[in-house]
Amino acid sequence: MAGPLHRLRTGIGQIGAALRPGSAPPVFTGTETPSPDRPVHVVGDLHGCRDLLDQLLDRIADDCAAQSWPMADLVFVGDYIDRGPDSAAVLERLRALQSATPDRIHCLRGNHEAMMLEFLDAPETRGAIWLANGGRETLQSFGITVPVRLSAPDAFAALADHARATLPADLVQWTADRPLIWQSGNVVAVHAALDPALPPADQLDATCLWGHRAFPRQPRADGLWVVHGHRITVPPVASTGQISVDTGGFARGQLSCAALAPGAPVRFLSVGQT
Repeated sequence: MAGPLHRLRTGIGQIGAALRPGSAPPVFTGTETPSPDRPVHVVGDLHGCRDLLDQLLDRIADDCAAQSWPMADLVFVGDYIDRGPDSAAVLERLRALQSATPDRIHCLRGNHEAMMLEFLDAPETRGAIWLANGGRETLQSFGITVPVRLSAPDAFAALADHARATLPADLVQWTADRPLIWQSGNVVAVHAALDPALPPADQLDATCLWGHRAFPRQPRADGLWVVHGHRITVPPVASTGQISVDTGGFARGQLSCAALAPGAPVRFLSVGQT
């Protein structure tokens, strides 16, 4: 992995162009279907929708029973918070799940978790962008009243002081400790994207969290299938090494996951407004 979280802004500026002029586009050379080491469900962006999370967990449990997958992995691609009303409950639910079964349940960090952590670290410069992208609702879910208008740096600093005193410190640390990438077999899960030209271990944090302009149209040449959220895609799609699982839990009322097994076709499970 590239440097720590506070280097994100530098990383964003380093994201390269998709293809050099005149070069032949790579061709996806992977298997026709993804092949994780064992079955896995990969869940899209939650954005504070605890009700949809509970519904999808029930669907996943039923699917595991129907498919005889007693030891399936469960991966969440990040963006657990912001916009929806229940960010605090979503974080607590995921932490409890992951802590109870850390060998099978894997929670990645998304760009909205990154924005929250940056706000807590540097509210004077990072507060406005987070509040404008759903941070207000997250703070309210923890019982913090956010003024309607904030502009002065000291006002953001005071709000961050209140947040640091209110949010459980161990929950904030758990959020900061979330990895950016999970891999099993020829399947890689990430929040936003991978740079198609680099192996997973060499990705910039900014690429994993915010995306890469080559990612939507340039297939990888190493045969890896990349499962991701970040961009709402309805219905969810699996094509040429990419699987999109963000179906707009908050924005569209639909939460989805991809069900993957070695050598099997990709299946999608959805709850809410399907």
